[in-house]
Amino acid sequence: MTVLADLAGRSTRAPLEAGAPIRSLAALHVLDTAGCVIAGASHPLAAGLAALAGVNGGGGLPVTGLAGRHPLRTAVLVESVLAHVDEYDALHPAAAVVPSAVTVPAALAVADHEDLPGRAVVDAVIAGYEAVVEAGARFGGPRLYERAWWPTALFGALGAAAATASLLSLDRDRTTAALGIASAGLGGLLGSDVLGTGHYLLTGRAAADGVEAAYLARAGADASGTLLDGPAAAALGADLARTRPGGADGPHLAGCSFKSYPCARPLHAALDALAALMEQGVPVAAARRIDIGLPGPLLRFVTADRNPPGPTEAAASAAFAVAALLAGAAGDVAFYRGTLPPGTPEITLIPAPDLERHLPERWSARVIVRPPGGGPPREEMREAAAAPDEEDLRAKFQRQLGPARDERAADAWIARCLALDEVPSARDLRRSLQDCCSARH
Repeated sequence: MTVLADLAGRSTRAPLEAGAPIRSLAALHVLDTAGCVIAGASHPLAAGLAALAGVNGGGGLPVTGLAGRHPLRTAVLVESVLAHVDEYDALHPAAAVVPSAVTVPAALAVADHEDLPGRAVVDAVIAGYEAVVEAGARFGGPRLYERAWWPTALFGALGAAAATASLLSLDRDRTTAALGIASAGLGGLLGSDVLGTGHYLLTGRAAADGVEAAYLARAGADASGTLLDGPAAAALGADLARTRPGGADGPHLAGCSFKSYPCARPLHAALDALAALMEQGVPVAAARRIDIGLPGPLLRFVTADRNPPGPTEAAASAAFAVAALLAGAAGDVAFYRGTLPPGTPEITLIPAPDLERHLPERWSARVIVRPPGGGPPREEMREAAAAPDEEDLRAKFQRQLGPARDERAADAWIARCLALDEVPSARDLRRSLQDCCSARH
């Protein structure tokens, strides 16, 4: 069996086999991603996305952050970019992909376009996560960073294609074709200096291409069924014979982690470690220097830049992440859109080879706080970042609506979203979210 055929089989089976807990978790991922899209609409990068309105012409779908109505491709591309631009969206650590950003906006937009119920969206999210996570895991996950590949850009189209195939009720053969078409455009380089708009557009392009691949497959289009066997393995330097396929212990959705902080995921365990030291009474804010040790492959995606060129780079800066924690704004996306406060301790990023044993499942960090005056340093290690629970995610969604939010209306939307299996119209749910965004922006 080819890799594509196996991915198609997994993505078509996963929704059928999912019990109530997994379906509820899928709805929670929809809620979390919707909040990320809302927050992303106020990001400085979002203003540039308005140019797509003129390029792609008119259409029938409202789009978060854009005036008027737009084609399905524009809706998916823009909202997928907004979902990831603040680095606040869910991640699967072992696969090193952000499945929510490429799957949830695509599932909601296609369900709106096709006028489908919420239950179909739940199926699509489960299917999409299964495909993109499995692909990322098979090809090395975080190890791809070392070869300058970004796993989400590489495999994100597979998540959107599988989600759309589910919504269009494609059978396994047509789903395999959709994944093959999506794989034909595989790519996504990880920048070594500035991330910027180009990096975040990769998320949207992957999602939009995946949606189009499924519609093309429905129309009878085909692609090579072995693209992820020989060709992709050779291009990515992966030895598939030595990788262990995932999914044996249940759907990949269950292995995805929500984010507590709007910054690059390798920094989350470091922030947890610093927070633990602060709870112990260590004066972290007065530190002369803070050393942050990370597994080597994860250092590829973060910096200690104190003067990043923009908020997208600030979200990858350990200096900004630590400053946000010290300012009590660790969960505030707006903090990363300003300037670094004076007095922020010096931050040094160092490789910690011993922590690589936790990869790919757990992204660990070690912090060493060096006090002023040369006193003894304090050290703390966290094997993985703490995961927020449902109450935390409700609060996160409310926070992302902004200070002018109507909390009762937001609570009502949250309740509907978390009961997504019972929602008769995904179109109505999605467009009522657009109304929230219009009121905010």
